[in-house]
Amino acid sequence: MSRPTSPTATATTAPRKGGVIVRSLPGTPAQAIPAPAVELDVRTAYDFLLSLTPQPDVELLPADREWLDRSLEGLSAGVRRDLRLVFGGEFGKGFGSALVPLVVERPGIRTAADVVALAASLGPADLVNPYCCELELAVGDQIERIVAGERELIPEVLGAIEEPEVAEVMGRFLDDPAGYQRATVRLLRAWREQFEKVEARVGRFIEHDAAARRDDLARLDAFEFVERTSGGVRWAPQERVRRVVMAPSYFSRPYNFLFAGQDWRMLCYPITDAALEGDASAVPAATIRLFRALGDESRLRILRFLADGDLYLTEIAERMGLSKPTVAHHLAHLRAAGLVTITETGGMTYYSLRRDRLDGVDEGLRRYLGVTRD
Repeated sequence: MSRPTSPTATATTAPRKGGVIVRSLPGTPAQAIPAPAVELDVRTAYDFLLSLTPQPDVELLPADREWLDRSLEGLSAGVRRDLRLVFGGEFGKGFGSALVPLVVERPGIRTAADVVALAASLGPADLVNPYCCELELAVGDQIERIVAGERELIPEVLGAIEEPEVAEVMGRFLDDPAGYQRATVRLLRAWREQFEKVEARVGRFIEHDAAARRDDLARLDAFEFVERTSGGVRWAPQERVRRVVMAPSYFSRPYNFLFAGQDWRMLCYPITDAALEGDASAVPAATIRLFRALGDESRLRILRFLADGDLYLTEIAERMGLSKPTVAHHLAHLRAAGLVTITETGGMTYYSLRRDRLDGVDEGLRRYLGVTRD
């Protein structure tokens, strides 16, 4: 859920420890911006929402993959329509994702049951306001008035949205705000019945991961902790951001999901293999992910370009002679494998080679095979 890259941004480069080239962007000097407070937020409420529209390659234990597929297929036709309306068929393509910021701001919402109760207590505009805040859409007042019955304002709101995809999502909501709210509650109630079958175990997974991170949280500075915990998301100082929430997630694996509020950011980060209660003899997902990422010529070429310095998505696409969506797909695999670091700052996103990961490319395989160096 990061912002688009900007190929025309003005930037200089500066060396960083380990030889990585890091952009130095114009504006307030990084050292003048206070580091944000970083906290671990361990709640199954986040996985309840993330599990509703999982990525195709989400990394689950076999029993959970079977449960997820069976549960989604078992939803009634009406609830499946609600799912398409609320989430748009893919996480982040509907207002369903705005439920996550609502949970972040309410520490008492901890479980699937709590999320259902929250959604039932809110009005239609409450469900969409976090979405508008994250995308910096200044249409909150108009939406309140449309919900109250002033439908003549709909063209004004949709005309103020530049991205066609966002306008389409907003249009679905404005067509019937009350119906959208009812669909949200129906969907969450139906999914709660399924998710509660695995919720206790998911809770153990995320708590195991958080417990392993607490020493790092006490020992590392905010920026090192975010990068290490997320597996490669480098946090750049931002003036308005005073708080960074790190939420361990099973159903996000192997990706990070970024959410935003007025003065906070939240990362649902993927828990490690060590936090799971799986087959000890199974090949670790991280090892499979790593070698899958390396077994592609285009991805190796991207790594070679990044070895010379950090690049924006557009710059990589131009050098590769590929479309930006194709390059973004390759970068997603490289990020999931821990080979690439992503930095989002000043409304721009760029990528860097994670050199320390290259030093241990064969360590995971050696560990699994039980082979030691001579």
